[in-house]
Amino acid sequence: MAGIAANKLLMVRKLVETAPDAALRSLELALAGPAGGQGALAAVRGLVEDETAARYVRNSVLAPIVPLCAQRDTEQTSFPPRTLTLLWSALKAKAPKEVEEAAARCNPWDLDEGPPEVFNELCKIAAKGLRAQTDAGFQALDAICDIDELASCLELSAIVRVALPRLQEWVSKMSEERASAARLAYKDACKIRPDAGPLLFEMLAAHLPDDWRILRVISAVMERPNDKFWASSEVSVFGERVLTDIAKNIDLITTFDLDKGQAEGRKAAQAAHKVSQEITEFEQSVNLAKDGPWGRRIAKHKQAVAHAVETRMNGAERELLAALPLRPISMLGGKKGKGVPQLTTEPDEALGRRLTAVLTFIAEIRGCAMQSGYGASRAKVLEKLNGRLDQYIEDILHVVRTGDGGDQGLARLYVDLAAGYIAYSRDEKTAEIVRRRAAAAMAAAA
Repeated sequence: MAGIAANKLLMVRKLVETAPDAALRSLELALAGPAGGQGALAAVRGLVEDETAARYVRNSVLAPIVPLCAQRDTEQTSFPPRTLTLLWSALKAKAPKEVEEAAARCNPWDLDEGPPEVFNELCKIAAKGLRAQTDAGFQALDAICDIDELASCLELSAIVRVALPRLQEWVSKMSEERASAARLAYKDACKIRPDAGPLLFEMLAAHLPDDWRILRVISAVMERPNDKFWASSEVSVFGERVLTDIAKNIDLITTFDLDKGQAEGRKAAQAAHKVSQEITEFEQSVNLAKDGPWGRRIAKHKQAVAHAVETRMNGAERELLAALPLRPISMLGGKKGKGVPQLTTEPDEALGRRLTAVLTFIAEIRGCAMQSGYGASRAKVLEKLNGRLDQYIEDILHVVRTGDGGDQGLARLYVDLAAGYIAYSRDEKTAEIVRRRAAAAMAAAA
């Protein structure tokens, strides 16, 4: 394979340098095989490997602000993804020796001893450069972000860098010793600037998989304050965000579209889990008063989520009757009377999708149901659904075996559906038993 022309290679270099991290990783994997080391692809692989190594150094040096340079909620501190690229370019022009030293020290055996001091030195240089605005590289950042806020983050980077290895311990199980360390980090931040506390928490929260767990760190620093004090403090925004997110997830549970099927049911169940976790975190982190500003709202949210979930669960029987229709045994039975499978048309995929969505939702809220106050309601709904399914399965298997009561071909379709549904309402083992019974019935009827 011929090599790539110089002008085209330059274009490829620019594309590689501007590619998002995820795209760069995909390129690296795609070129990792033997074919990637041959001909023109070898040059491309070299560019990708060089860029990957450069970004590793960059992200190690700028680690405290890396998660801030991503798409985040509008109220959270964030900077455009291009910020990292522009900032690193400015640093390479302003402090090439320090950048070279950082690259040389950016290896596993050095990092095991803790981050080299040159990392913090480069962050200080970047902060000064942003504030001075005398170098073209730092001036370019003024067009895309708040340079004062970015400089403030860089000034706090040394404190954040020290805190990051401890952060998971702080949010998993806070002890008095860990709380003291968190308070010390907070005090050190406030020495840099008196109003730095909230920004420190923003930076730490960005490094957490669940950023709302920062409440635990703030609570330790403030020694578990009451909701009135916290709600009126400079860090009230963190509590307000969690309350807003709880309300948003309750709304998702209330309005999720059954027509979108299993994925939507699972998404709603995840929302219910998150609400449960956030409410628990709130109650553990804040000394809530019944008549306090946040205590009242948490109480309303607990009632609202229970109502939303129970309303969804209570609609499951209606969806079941629509997806597995019955015909009354007698004219007196009516719509609400017991009936036998109605085998006149093939199963409706749309109705089956709706039922699958609600059954998925009910199945996947198991872990948070008791804690959130709707465990008993869930048990009653499942008992009723399983009773309906058990009877339906017995009736439909009779049709499969004998042909008495409807079309055997349709009966086979419906029994397979019923087995799939009972896997959600009970378990996969029960579903497999139904499938084996159906197979035996079909063999006997053959």
